[in-house]
Amino acid sequence: MASQSLKRCPDCGEAYAPSYKRCPFCEEEAAFLEGDYIRRSSKRRGGKRHSSSFSLVTPTLIILIILMAALLVYLLFGDQIKDKLRGEDIPDTPPVSSEIIDPAASSDPIQPVEPDVSTPADPDTSTPGTMPEDPEITEPIAVPYDTVYALPTGLTLNKSDFTLPVGDPDVQLSVTGGSGTYTWVSQDSAIATVDAKGKVKAIAGGTVNILVSDGSRKGVCIVRVKGGSAPSSSGGGTSTLALNKTDYTTKVGEMDVLLTLGVTNGVTWETSNASVATVKKGLVHAVGQGNCTITATYDGKSYECIVRVKG
Repeated sequence: MASQSLKRCPDCGEAYAPSYKRCPFCEEEAAFLEGDYIRRSSKRRGGKRHSSSFSLVTPTLIILIILMAALLVYLLFGDQIKDKLRGEDIPDTPPVSSEIIDPAASSDPIQPVEPDVSTPADPDTSTPGTMPEDPEITEPIAVPYDTVYALPTGLTLNKSDFTLPVGDPDVQLSVTGGSGTYTWVSQDSAIATVDAKGKVKAIAGGTVNILVSDGSRKGVCIVRVKGGSAPSSSGGGTSTLALNKTDYTTKVGEMDVLLTLGVTNGVTWETSNASVATVKKGLVHAVGQGNCTITATYDGKSYECIVRVKG
């Protein structure tokens, strides 16, 4: 009888009490689809309908968990995320070790710095506070006179011709021009010497050329020495006298050549052809192209030098 008083829903086919205006099962399904939930009593058929609002506890817990996770991520990786967003590369920072290394316990002991073992400079044996001085060079430089004389002129001396008596103080010559490195040469060191700094010392009577060179040019100074003993043989004769040149070649316009015999007083000089070369006190001057003979006569004996002049 009770079952005959129930209504059957034409849509879902479920039976329900006639106290419901509409099928409660369809309403329940519709409410479920719309987010609502209808609870019913344990008596399915003919029971009253009980509804309650959707519980917010579960979604709230989920949102809180998400927020806490986001906060944790920000605290741990916030700086790196901001750098990535700005387009900056995040350098790989090696972990900093907090371990304290004991040098004494290390298997690789610290190597001491090796001292500089380069060759030390020679110790200065001079008096402290003073600079060592170059030793004075008094010996003439052993350079062939003819080698220096063959160079072209171009250096200027402070003196070009002077007289120096034997016993007088030495005369200092100086030069201008050139490279700054000079070689000094005396034509005859038996008459006058010159040291490496250009200081001339009279030895015996006579006339000589003092030459200076920088290796490419030369300068000439005539030194006339007065007094002193003239060179002679051990027997007092003139057998050891000789001209410093017996044959040489020169050009018109080149520097005059000084011939010496070893004595000054009593020497007579002559030329065989004055149109080729002239001579005065042993100083030969080229005049024109050709050959001639310069003759020096002393104590009745003659000494000759052939002079070849090119145009």
